[in-house]
Amino acid sequence: MKKRLYMMTLILMAGLCIGCGKERKESKDLNIESRSSQVEEQSGPESRENNDIELNDKSNVDFTYDYSGDIKADVDDVVSGSASLQKELENIEKIIEKYTLLAEAAQTQGEMNISSEWFFVIWDTELNNLWGRFGNCADQQTKEKMLKEQRNWIAMKEEVTLLNLGSVEENGSIYPALQNSFLEKITKNRAYVLANELAKIKGESFVMPEKSAKYGLFVDNQGTGNVYSSLITRQGWEGNDEAIISIYRQGKKEGTFVDNGNGELTFTSDDGSIKGIIKINGWDGASFKVTETSGESVFSVGEEVKFLFAF
Repeated sequence: MKKRLYMMTLILMAGLCIGCGKERKESKDLNIESRSSQVEEQSGPESRENNDIELNDKSNVDFTYDYSGDIKADVDDVVSGSASLQKELENIEKIIEKYTLLAEAAQTQGEMNISSEWFFVIWDTELNNLWGRFGNCADQQTKEKMLKEQRNWIAMKEEVTLLNLGSVEENGSIYPALQNSFLEKITKNRAYVLANELAKIKGESFVMPEKSAKYGLFVDNQGTGNVYSSLITRQGWEGNDEAIISIYRQGKKEGTFVDNGNGELTFTSDDGSIKGIIKINGWDGASFKVTETSGESVFSVGEEVKFLFAF
């Protein structure tokens, strides 16, 4: 984990040095649509190709090589060799560790961008594998419910990525790495959600990882593939806790929050026009309730918005 954090620090430093708005030639925009968008299709068996890379010899890493086949083989090995879904998800982290060693050989921003995609592909491959097994085990009603939810998740990914990161122009050549890191995170979360549902069908015990009590991205999608309202809480570049609240047909407010230590985050907008309480309920979403307004405001005291879809 420390190595991954170190790599992300290098990426951020490289982005600052290069400057915003300029793409290096070796960087490429990655398709935002996940391979898991085809949730009803299952890929056929693939054989592992021998790429002759020794993990302890970083000088041999070929960043032009397509590792997707190797990753699929690694995931298949984990699935077949794990005694439970809980153990399976834990063992996926060993694949992450394997490719972290390779990624440490990256020297340029382009290589960092390319290697950052590997970790997203690992969780995306696991998500597809889980979906294939879920489709074979679930009854029709459960399958249709989860299929609708999965399609909604896929449909919203591009918008929530933009909400969280901003545009390519705002981030410059570092954008692909930031994008892949975010997609890795939300795809991993989605894999845990689906694994939990599959565990219920199989009668296995399964413990979801603990969600942050302060940070996250939550939306109100009203049961569709569209984002109507959104709540983002995160740590800013300077270490301050910031929140972005966007309410359907009412507008957006950016500001900071203070953790009260009782499960409540006190929010104050940057313009001072609105204060409120944010409550994060882990995997069950979050809520925001207006407590004070000043001047002309489209928000009303006592108004509460719930964001029930957690990314």
